[in-house]
Amino acid sequence: MRNAVELGLFVLLLAFLIWVPMPFGSASDASQPMLIIPPLLICAGAALLRSVRQKPLVLTKPARIWIAGGVLFSVVVALQLVPLPMPVLALLSPRSAALWRGAARVAGLAGVNVQALHPITVDPAHTTLHLYRILAYFATFLASMILVHDKVRRTALASVLGCIGVFEALYAVREAAMGRYAIWGWKNTLIFGRATGTFVNPNHFAHYAAIVLPMALYVSAYAWHTAAPPGATFARRLVRLVEHRFFPFAFGLLAAMGCIAAVLVSESRGATLAIIGGFAIVGAMVSGSQNAFVRGALIAVAVSAAIIAAILVLGHTETVGRFERSRASQLNSRRASIAGAFRIWEMFPLFGSGAGTYEDVVLITRATPSDVIANHAHNDYAEDLATTGALGFVVSIVPLLGGFVALKRNAFGPNGEPMSWRRRAFKMAALTSLAIAMIHALVDFNFFIPANPITLAAIVGAAVVARES
Repeated sequence: MRNAVELGLFVLLLAFLIWVPMPFGSASDASQPMLIIPPLLICAGAALLRSVRQKPLVLTKPARIWIAGGVLFSVVVALQLVPLPMPVLALLSPRSAALWRGAARVAGLAGVNVQALHPITVDPAHTTLHLYRILAYFATFLASMILVHDKVRRTALASVLGCIGVFEALYAVREAAMGRYAIWGWKNTLIFGRATGTFVNPNHFAHYAAIVLPMALYVSAYAWHTAAPPGATFARRLVRLVEHRFFPFAFGLLAAMGCIAAVLVSESRGATLAIIGGFAIVGAMVSGSQNAFVRGALIAVAVSAAIIAAILVLGHTETVGRFERSRASQLNSRRASIAGAFRIWEMFPLFGSGAGTYEDVVLITRATPSDVIANHAHNDYAEDLATTGALGFVVSIVPLLGGFVALKRNAFGPNGEPMSWRRRAFKMAALTSLAIAMIHALVDFNFFIPANPITLAAIVGAAVVARES
């Protein structure tokens, strides 16, 4: 019975991962309950089921680092919502205190009663929503860490994500071919002429396809490796692959091609460069110190060649054209949004303006033109610094990088955990997905599009799966 319940929870986790990219990347207001409630319930069920087992869990080092980071970051955001007396608020965040005083004066002139206590955040409603989202991301990570604990489930997770990548690519290509660029019938009037899949923004759609790409390649690698015993010649392995592992191998390749096609039809320059950089960095990291640079450079060339070949096969040269047509106005607007984030941080240096409040505060920085309202900085790290302050930045970025390095050492270091080739290959794929996300975060705000961090949390959670003692 316990095994059946655990399997049911795993299936629910997969169903949730299938759902989250569908309603506009789960960025719309209507999709928030279905984004937040399911992972919390799945995580609670998995934790309760695990608690009744006699064998306790032994957490890997990257798991411990990321759990600590998730807890600390959640606490920081929660502290932004705590109502404080005005003298205490003025001490912790002088600019927040000044804004709340100004609001109190305006409310007083209108005859509205104002509370005496105020939080650090300048917009409690937005910060509360972002706290719930953070808890949903954290719950997805924990649920995946508990439930995806063997090779069958890891392969199932990778296969399901590959299927979603194929669907997203087919949906995007269909809409692009018909020239309507719609999402479930909703006409995209924000961005014209670029495929967006079930997302509103083509760059966020491309990011999803980019982080799923390593999972698709893992399925093909798994099929290739298990087709024949270790030491088999290439010819024998190829024959055995055709006889016994052809369909999973072909599926992985088709899913990978679908992900690349999705990035190309979206014409996302950032996602394209992030894919090249992500594969190159991870390839260099898992190589010996003497061969790291050469290996990384060769991988970058190989991935670039594969993307160019895909462009030639698909005949979709608009992506190359966008690199050539990069306009100064586009770069200036992105640079202004990032500059706005740093000016917000200067005003709210320690605790930030409140998670999710970038759009509320950026106009007073005068970093962006008055006719442009930037809802996010085109740099996740800068926005994190602005809205959660130096404290939130440290407790999020340090564990993110520390867990990345720890996962690499866990899988490929000289003192790493003993594990099978298949498990090591999945960890490498997860590292690549995370590297792609971290690189793309330098030029976009994909960590604020819920479907992308949710999917990434499930991937890395499965990569740091806890062990039974």
